[in-house]
Amino acid sequence: MMRTLDDALFRFRQFQAELNVESAEDAEDGDAAGAARLSEPDLLCPRVSVADVGGGLTVDYRGSDYIGWDAFLGVLAEPGIARHIVQLRIGGPDQGANGLKTWDFAALIDAAPDFSRLAELQIEISDPGDHNQSCVEDDQLPGLIALMPGVRTLTLPQAPERAFFDLDLPRLRAIRTGGDWRTRGFIGHIAGATRLPELGFIDFTDSHAPWMSTKPAEDPEWDSTPYEDFEQLFRSPVMERARGIRLRNSRLTEAQYRALQAIRPRCQFSVLLSAPHVYVSHWGSTEFPFRHLLPFG
Repeated sequence: MMRTLDDALFRFRQFQAELNVESAEDAEDGDAAGAARLSEPDLLCPRVSVADVGGGLTVDYRGSDYIGWDAFLGVLAEPGIARHIVQLRIGGPDQGANGLKTWDFAALIDAAPDFSRLAELQIEISDPGDHNQSCVEDDQLPGLIALMPGVRTLTLPQAPERAFFDLDLPRLRAIRTGGDWRTRGFIGHIAGATRLPELGFIDFTDSHAPWMSTKPAEDPEWDSTPYEDFEQLFRSPVMERARGIRLRNSRLTEAQYRALQAIRPRCQFSVLLSAPHVYVSHWGSTEFPFRHLLPFG
């Protein structure tokens, strides 16, 4: 089915009207609550913002991972829609279940729409102060990104699985990953990557494990990335081409950071501490560490 850019733009506007009806019906107490939801639009009014940027569409979905989400994926999967999208951004308020806000892309991956023009994919990274951790269902990121062979920048809420590095992504220039408990061996895998010829900037958030528990991790994938993996990356052809790297929450010493910089003295190498929050009521009474939050005593 051939659809023009204007057809796709109209379809998204039509979808927003459908989304308004669904979110109003989800509100309790009928019309009164349906109108009251407008007093908290970020929490209660899922929405899609679309702009024609001159030959392509930028699409922003902001909402929950349940109300309207499946329907939004359905619109993306409709024939002739995805091929007009050059930027796709997905995020929402700090809502979820059991401390997680989980995006499930299974239906979109199965539909396999044409995202060949997509240049930027951004799936919101959680703020360190969020209660609910943003994440994509396990093992879905490789299949999702495989639909986007021309992607140039990726912003992902967690490190992708090993299969990501089997994809041919000749235009990928920058990748940023948010952090969760697992690293999925990302740094070690990217050190051996051979299908990312244009990759120029890496922004990696390490495991939350040492910032969320005083207990040692039993599985290396659920612990901070070891120095040896970083050294392997800095000595790899990937870093010969890269202009910069940023490491967040990595558990390295000053001497180790300086040693990495010495390997690539011209690389723009920065480090950042953006560890998850810890409720003050938990200090000293649970396994949550908190001393790192008190650098001034």
